[in-house]
Amino acid sequence: MSRPADEQDHVQVDVADLLGLPPRARFSERLSKKVLREQIGGGGGTSEARLLDKVVASARVVGVLRPETIQVPAHRQADREITDIAVLHVEPVPGTTAGERRRLVELIQRAMPRPVVLLLDGPGQLAELSLALTHINRTDPERQTSVIDFAISVLVDDLAPGSLSLPRCDHTDLWALYGDLVRLAASGGRPAGAGLSAQEAVELHHHLRAQEAELDAAVREAKRAPAQRDRIAWNTRAKALRDSMATLRDRLYSSDSIEQ
Repeated sequence: MSRPADEQDHVQVDVADLLGLPPRARFSERLSKKVLREQIGGGGGTSEARLLDKVVASARVVGVLRPETIQVPAHRQADREITDIAVLHVEPVPGTTAGERRRLVELIQRAMPRPVVLLLDGPGQLAELSLALTHINRTDPERQTSVIDFAISVLVDDLAPGSLSLPRCDHTDLWALYGDLVRLAASGGRPAGAGLSAQEAVELHHHLRAQEAELDAAVREAKRAPAQRDRIAWNTRAKALRDSMATLRDRLYSSDSIEQ
């Protein structure tokens, strides 16, 4: 049976190209579901393993960022040691829900001892890039899992072309470089300035998205409110949200990229 047209025409994002990886940092190795299950530390009967079996069509390592592959030093501290950063491409099963995608991303990020760059992309789906600022899980005696401090997932289509290229990032060490990737992703590749930290960018991004959703709801309520008094109240709330969002955009985005 032939596949639907949208699946036949789908062109997957090359995350190695998205990051501008040099040839020596590019990699190609399939990750089996068995390996993924072992990585998350669950047997075949756990809820995590069942989620992997249900939503993962395929997974590959497509890049590895190491001092010798991108000429950036390792990072070593008590709660965070980064000697390499894996770049993964996971293809979810068509029909996977947004909630299942979020849970899958969280599982993978927590299951790694170091931060990862994770692309979710597949036929009939929008390509999504996920990153997380993490530290070693202190309750893990083997120090092979992480705790997520701040996480960000963005649609690749929302990123400015070339904005996540590694040459743009801080090359002090691998943690600084990864933090810059987070900062750039959260700001759509157009951060307001060098003083905007990765944590601040993520918080602004989430705050802005929450207010966008609240504005959509306020506009809907204003349109269907039966009483003029209620319509005025909802429109007043919508105006306040627009003003607040303009301030958030000014703090997050560079001046030449702020949405009007």
